Amino acid sequence: MKPLAPFRNRLPPLSRVLGRTAVVIVLLLAVFAVVVFSLMRGSLPMLEGVQNLRTLAAPVLISRDHAGMVTIRADDFADAARALGFVHAQERFFEMDLARRAAAGELSELLGDVSVNIDKEKRRHRLRARLTKAWQSLPGDQQNLLQHYTDGVNSGLNALTVRPWQYLLMRTGPSPWTPVDSLLVVGEMYAMLQGRSGEARFADAMLRSQIGDALFDWLSPRGGQWDAPLDGSTIQIARLPGAAELNLRKTEPAVQHAKATPNPTTGIESAIDPELHAGSNSWAVGGALTAHGGAMLANDMHLGLGVPNIWFRTQLMIGKDDKNIRRLVGVSLPGVPGLTVGSNGHIAWGFTNSTGKWFDWVQLAADEKITEIEEVVAVKGGDPVKVMVRESSYGPVLREATVGGKKQSFAYSWVLYQPGAVNLSMAKILDIDNIDDALQLAHEAGIPHQNIIVVDAGGNLGWTVAGRFQNYPDWSHHADRGRFTAPDKLPVGWLAGDQVPLIKNPASGRIVTANNRLLGGADGAKIGDGGFDPGARGGQIAARLNEKQQFIEADLFAIQRDNESLFLKRWGTLISQVAAGSKNPAQRATYEVMAGWNGRADVDQVGHRLARAYRQAVVDSLWQAWINAAGAKPLGESTTVKQSSFPSWDGRAEYPVWQAITSQPIHLLPMPYDSWPAFLSAQLDRVTAELTQQHGQLSKATWGERNRAKIQHPFARAIPALGRWLNMPTDALPGDNNMPLVASPTFGASERMVVAPGREESGIFNMPSGQSGHPLSPFYASGHGSWVSGKITPLLAGAPIHSLELKP
Repeated sequence: MKPLAPFRNRLPPLSRVLGRTAVVIVLLLAVFAVVVFSLMRGSLPMLEGVQNLRTLAAPVLISRDHAGMVTIRADDFADAARALGFVHAQERFFEMDLARRAAAGELSELLGDVSVNIDKEKRRHRLRARLTKAWQSLPGDQQNLLQHYTDGVNSGLNALTVRPWQYLLMRTGPSPWTPVDSLLVVGEMYAMLQGRSGEARFADAMLRSQIGDALFDWLSPRGGQWDAPLDGSTIQIARLPGAAELNLRKTEPAVQHAKATPNPTTGIESAIDPELHAGSNSWAVGGALTAHGGAMLANDMHLGLGVPNIWFRTQLMIGKDDKNIRRLVGVSLPGVPGLTVGSNGHIAWGFTNSTGKWFDWVQLAADEKITEIEEVVAVKGGDPVKVMVRESSYGPVLREATVGGKKQSFAYSWVLYQPGAVNLSMAKILDIDNIDDALQLAHEAGIPHQNIIVVDAGGNLGWTVAGRFQNYPDWSHHADRGRFTAPDKLPVGWLAGDQVPLIKNPASGRIVTANNRLLGGADGAKIGDGGFDPGARGGQIAARLNEKQQFIEADLFAIQRDNESLFLKRWGTLISQVAAGSKNPAQRATYEVMAGWNGRADVDQVGHRLARAYRQAVVDSLWQAWINAAGAKPLGESTTVKQSSFPSWDGRAEYPVWQAITSQPIHLLPMPYDSWPAFLSAQLDRVTAELTQQHGQLSKATWGERNRAKIQHPFARAIPALGRWLNMPTDALPGDNNMPLVASPTFGASERMVVAPGREESGIFNMPSGQSGHPLSPFYASGHGSWVSGKITPLLAGAPIHSLELKP
């Protein structure tokens, strides 16, 4: 063995080997990090210098301020559209790509099999085929506008040194933009704003067919005391059903509900999380209510929140010389040319979702002719998936269900399918200088139907519904909630613009919309009921506006931030009444909590959270007991994704529930409770126990602990470890449903804007996440802190800190 000793002595110690190996690994990791960082930086948008865009007619200047807000200085709107496409592509192409693919059912080609079911559902609507035809039918000026924008998008994409960073991580590349893709982005907005309503109204129609008109009209009223209509119309609440119609004391539930998803507020099993029903706010005051005599608009559109934000702050300066510059400011939607909401110096406009009925469920005859169309979903890394779409002459066959003892098929007839439902007419609003022309233009708009409020510098204000109305032969049927439509009652053609509801310069000088029912009578019937919000938000805004006779911008912004919980106060009082005489220590604790509640949805308040959770528990329990006893059955199945569930309640269930709590008829009391006080006390015990279990003691169950921001990037949702770098902070958020300051972890104000046209320098703007979709950009999170805290920040762009010139 001795001859080996010299060799052994030449071997380095194990610690030295491991140390050298560690150094090599660290160096390799460092090199990898440098490469990744360099590639990431290479995909950052261009902020400075000169770039060629060959389709331009003249040079364009693109500047950015400290928050990344973009200002485009162009000679005409055609060049501005090209430059806007360039900027959108550089900052937000991945999000644009997701939007067009989501609409067309083509996500799996990019994301793999995780999105196959989503694509299968979307392929039922065949939007790429429908919107390709829509593109071919557009007027020449709109085709040109889309082509200008498309040229800019593809130039912006190609000008990046490295493809957008998201494609680097997915090891794939982006496909070029086309004009049809912009129409698909509009189609995806249709789906986002009207899709859930269509599904919910099918559930309504099924429930009506199962339990009859009288019980349905009581359980699902069209309105009630919280309504805040523009015309002052009222709806009479249906009487309580008698024991002969609905009696829970002798009818044991024959059907058990499918297990529901736990409510994030309480952990209690719940049919629905009401926060999904919150929508947008928009209101205006006329010139008589401002010192300067111009009208003023406040708009906050509520949507699902994510990173980056759905909107892109944009300022356009258009004109060939400095004396004739037109300034337009607001937000644009990446993927579409123009401004979605904003001000052009003469008029300002804002939107809320109309929640009207823009679709029909058609019960098909047994001999209805059905055409089968094969759609093929491409899947990254997998085999293509074939989807057989069944089309009737009314639209795709989307549901099958048993009605009247027979299995029936149902077609979905959606306004989106009709020729002319998608167009670029609203782009013309940038040139309009009075509310009359703007409101008439809205009737030509090929967008998902929105309440539009327009104000002008002369003090005028007006409202109508933007989007094209179909012409129904029977408006009374269209107004009904929860009915299938017979073929002979389907619309034929478009309603003339002068027949669309419109209000101009009301005597009050105030107009408020908040996704609520706005009109009664014949005009209300034309809008139909697609699932109105109860109206508590709209009513609270109207009340605040009636408290003053003159307003400045900060006053309207303060109303946007109003989080007084008027809607829940009676539930707080009910808790106090239930707990007042209780010997249960836990219920006594709830009495003390309600006594200390300031009546607001502040982050440090336990009272708001308790009242909200209590309402949820009571409404859930009564709704499920009532529809079971009434004979409700599972809903029908989708034709592509198997699903079977029971109808769930929406915000207007508040009316029958409160009616029953107030009257306390024994036949509407769920078993096994022997009195209404016992039932109400049991629900309070249930909620208190749940909140105490979550937080150790009730006093720690603050609203801020529940209502924490969860504004995430799509990649962080798939890979949570990335959230540290990609998501916005998890701030505790004041605000909730049914109040002006709508706020939930994933849903809220996607923008807040206050502006008087011609006085944009005094305008106010907030946005929940930054301009850029790139995490290395200084503008990735810009504005988030101001949005959370409610700090007033300007609408107009600040001084430029970066300038990029585009040359032909």
